[in-house]
Amino acid sequence: MKIAVIGESNIDIAVRPYGNTRQGGCTPADIRFHHGGVARNIAHNLALLGHEVQLVSVFGSDDFAEQMMVECEQAGIDLSLSTQYENMKSPIFLSLNDEVGNMQSAVSDIELNGFLDLDWLMKRIDAINRAEMVVADTLISVEALSFLIDHCLVPLYIDTVSPNRALLLAEAVKQSYRKSFFALKCNLAEAQALIGIADASESASLLADKGVENVYLTMGEEGVIYCSRKEAQRFPAIEVEAVNVTGSGDAFFAGVIHANAIGINDKAAVAYGLKAACHNVKSEAPVNPMLCLSVFDD
Repeated sequence: MKIAVIGESNIDIAVRPYGNTRQGGCTPADIRFHHGGVARNIAHNLALLGHEVQLVSVFGSDDFAEQMMVECEQAGIDLSLSTQYENMKSPIFLSLNDEVGNMQSAVSDIELNGFLDLDWLMKRIDAINRAEMVVADTLISVEALSFLIDHCLVPLYIDTVSPNRALLLAEAVKQSYRKSFFALKCNLAEAQALIGIADASESASLLADKGVENVYLTMGEEGVIYCSRKEAQRFPAIEVEAVNVTGSGDAFFAGVIHANAIGINDKAAVAYGLKAACHNVKSEAPVNPMLCLSVFDD
């Protein structure tokens, strides 16, 4: 399946202190650099699963960007619709995590994402619509996201990314005339930001009522809620010993998208997402390089 993935490519710096952080002192920690970004991670996962993937993103001109682009090309990801900007640094996301990668706090430097705007997207929309499926994160501008919702001619999958970005998705939907798209992946905090309701099942149901054809609401150890206008079901999480949970949501969505690509749709796709996420948490990296089709065999 030919899939276009639109959004951010960044550098993840993950910090895991070995002990309690000391005010005014230096705390020993495990610090790792990874290539990340929700869109980039999803694109990488889908390429590992054998799909023809175009990453529609922006890159800086520093060494980080060069390394990310080389890794994408080695994975078989087409970067012909991406743009590299001179004298710009790569977006950086720095997180302070617990022992299994659960984020405790974070800071980011994402000036480059300002180029993910409406004009940039409009120049690429015809090429994007030649894909069979389109995936977008919410790091593109509100105007660009609204335009994409209205002008995407194939099934559109959107990942909310964070509660703050979920608010921007709500604004993009409000600005659009179509006000609906094929699939949404969000966690409970992001759903609450979109809908303003704390209950997970009710949030998923309201999102479906408001125009999302398929809602996949992830809740970590509490599993996943799938909801459409026709049906709703809660799925338990699969027990697994996690090494690092960073990127597991991206792997889950990639698993769902892969399932849809091979004709497994609606709630049946949840099993594929859960298996991909469980495989992902066994790796220190945001994308498990050992992801393959055999993950879904059992």
